[in-house]
Amino acid sequence: MEFRQNFRALQAFEAVSRHGSVSRAAEELGVSQSAVSHQLRLLGDLVGERLLRKEGRGIALTEAGASLAGKLQEAFAAIERSVGDTIGRRNETVRLAVCSSFGPGWLVPRLSQFYAANPLLDLHLHMYASDPELTDAVADAFVTTLPTEKGFYSLLLWPERLVPVVASATLSDGAPRLITTDLTRGRIGHDWHRHSELAGRPTVKPPGGRWLFASHYVTALEMVRAGLGAALVPDFLVARDVEVGSLSLLDDTAIPTSEDYYLCIKESRREEPALETLVRWFRGQISARSSLSENAAWMSK
Repeated sequence: MEFRQNFRALQAFEAVSRHGSVSRAAEELGVSQSAVSHQLRLLGDLVGERLLRKEGRGIALTEAGASLAGKLQEAFAAIERSVGDTIGRRNETVRLAVCSSFGPGWLVPRLSQFYAANPLLDLHLHMYASDPELTDAVADAFVTTLPTEKGFYSLLLWPERLVPVVASATLSDGAPRLITTDLTRGRIGHDWHRHSELAGRPTVKPPGGRWLFASHYVTALEMVRAGLGAALVPDFLVARDVEVGSLSLLDDTAIPTSEDYYLCIKESRREEPALETLVRWFRGQISARSSLSENAAWMSK
């Protein structure tokens, strides 16, 4: 009951935890910064824990603060959904978190179909470089390579395979330089060594004994497009380039990886109309490709 009587303190802290700023939280809540600061001090006294700390000129969450913030953000999101259901208003906005390679390479070329089929659903795309925490505070749905989170359903979207590509204009220039995305000491060039193994050929060596390096597939692909060399990149990233002839496959050997892509949605939210719409659309995209149709199934994790 003590916390219910101090709901404003919880509200102020939740806003600050999202914005990382007292001023922006005050602006959202329509109150003064001093009022927010007062509520933060009150909440700290109530919980008996330090929730925030200074970090440079800004503020950061302590371990206790981060734990409380995550729970409060989910709770406030649930309250908003409950109110919307009660008054007959459905939230027709879906926040989809998607990694920086799968987003532009697989999803974006299909978005026109999504918008045409779902004109009343606003899809907010949130790009990330590494798998985020699967929480309502981040997004409503996720495309991730970590599908085993407890309490989530997952739908296999695409099993990642790396294919060797080179700019078509450089095919007559002789053996291309090799671009590797394996930069870890002791594993440099491992992607090309694995390719040689699967192709049944001797271990490849870069021309002149020197590799070209890129830490991300998207960067490696741009290097290929610039005519700098050949790289092993996900097949969905180069499908359009190969189709139009600007890039060519060096051979038909593809390397399967453990970085398969899944759509993940919290079990407790799976029946929300907007999320059901998103799932149906992804299922349709999968079933359109016979090579993946057998893998397009919901799996309880």
